[in-house]
Amino acid sequence: MSIFRKWVLAIAMFVALIIDGICSFYLHQFMNYGSFGAASVILPISMMLIGLFDDTNENEIWLAIGTGIVADVYFYGIIGIYTVFLPVSCWLCQRIARFLPEVFWARLIVILLGTTVFIAYSWLIFKAVGFADVSMHALLLSLLVNLGWSTLVFTLLYWIWGNLAQDYPFLIDLNAYRV
Repeated sequence: MSIFRKWVLAIAMFVALIIDGICSFYLHQFMNYGSFGAASVILPISMMLIGLFDDTNENEIWLAIGTGIVADVYFYGIIGIYTVFLPVSCWLCQRIARFLPEVFWARLIVILLGTTVFIAYSWLIFKAVGFADVSMHALLLSLLVNLGWSTLVFTLLYWIWGNLAQDYPFLIDLNAYRV
């Protein structure tokens, strides 16, 4: 069973990927305000929370790379956006967590900044390759809608990912530390 405990976080990230896809597909009509919509950011928020809660486990960068590759293939069919953003955001969150107080509000600010960067980064990539043609004005107003949804998702997921990251760190056997 200790082998399974090492992989609980990876399995939970896979479940988060599936839930993110389901929410993107079925809830997109509710995630709009007027003609400005928000993206489902369950997966990036989850990865950033793991980085904020467990800032010493370097194996989570590998988890982020693997999750990013699977997410890119799942959502876009090409490798790129999640494969770059998830490991970079996890690494940055691990570095930031060493200086931040371990409180809800400080982590909320980091997550809101991270999701804003993720949406802007995705927009920039899609605009560069011609996948989407959304104006800068529409992006800025959609970012405001996205901040509201990100706050709600963060609030719902905060304790779940906090408990998972602390109780089941990725590829770390905690039985070696128990007496």
